[in-house]
Amino acid sequence: MRHNPTVDHGKVDQVKDEIFDIFMSIEVEEHEERKKSEALKQLEARRGIEKHFEKKRLVEELDDYSGDDEVNH
Repeated sequence: MRHNPTVDHGKVDQVKDEIFDIFMSIEVEEHEERKKSEALKQLEARRGIEKHFEKKRLVEELDDYSGDDEVNH
């Protein structure tokens, strides 16, 4: 590569810095989106587990209630 004396190295460095800053901000945004997506998946999984155990508890309570009703009659 030939050295071009008319190139303002300060401007080139400034452009490089701006490009690097843009790249880094994109990386940060992508990282934040991945974190949000993962947190949402974990929340949905937790809610599914809670729903499962709540349903199981309600079924057991209904079974107990039905069993009590049969004993009393």
